[in-house]
Amino acid sequence: MQTTETALVILAGGLGSRFGGAKQIEPFGAQGHFLFEYACYDAMQAGFQKVFSIVRPGMQERVAQQLNRWMHAQRYEIIIQEQARPKPWGTAHALHFLYGKWEGAFLVLNADDYYGPSICQRAFELVQDGVAAAALAFELGPTLSPHGPVARGICQSHDSYLSEIEEVLKLADKNGLITDEHGRIYAPDTLISMNAWLLSGTFLEQLASKVQAFLKLHNGNDQIEIYLPKVLHEMITEGSIHIKVAAMPSAWFGITYAADLTLAQAKISALEGSQYPLEFPLWT
Repeated sequence: MQTTETALVILAGGLGSRFGGAKQIEPFGAQGHFLFEYACYDAMQAGFQKVFSIVRPGMQERVAQQLNRWMHAQRYEIIIQEQARPKPWGTAHALHFLYGKWEGAFLVLNADDYYGPSICQRAFELVQDGVAAAALAFELGPTLSPHGPVARGICQSHDSYLSEIEEVLKLADKNGLITDEHGRIYAPDTLISMNAWLLSGTFLEQLASKVQAFLKLHNGNDQIEIYLPKVLHEMITEGSIHIKVAAMPSAWFGITYAADLTLAQAKISALEGSQYPLEFPLWT
């Protein structure tokens, strides 16, 4: 078993179009934490060394003020997702700003999703076991929203390694059947990506190259985006990355629509005092 430094990377730069605002900075729990702060606490407990929060311009001061309440300055860094257009360029574009700032292993999570403490524990174990890349996957059924359709990355695997990931749109439970925009039916236990990826510093160099090529090709397009699952799928096809699939317990919940917020806040409140302390200890 090896020991290596591990970071948590939070993607917090989305516009929250379906939600109607910056859902990543909505208050949760007795102390008004952001939802992703619970992942930061889980990372601290699991043995991670640092947190990177990738935000869009204008959010950095608010996020820094929040994290500074309980995290020492050396434990977090805020990265601004610079862009020449109002609409963000997507999750792969956001993550490529980490290049040159961290060389070790890192776990990528969305700011507006709750994954449960086991995801940080499992990621840390995988790193110590020498795993360079992993998809920490969840079952589809519990990730659906009762308030509207969602997009999910459907995972296909071979010998415990990811062989394909397909971004599927407009997934919803209709009369007990989970279907997509084309009417295809999915089993509730279908493994999906919720954008939880264990990756390493060597991956970032490849990612940066692909993002720069994408931006050069699509310069002037104000709508197109480059998503992390699509880049990873391309790299799997090329044979330049091998991604282990690790199935996770169904502790996930998230915020897609404004109507999801109240339930998510209630779920976090129910975890305080048991899973989480009412006041986070200082992470020095």
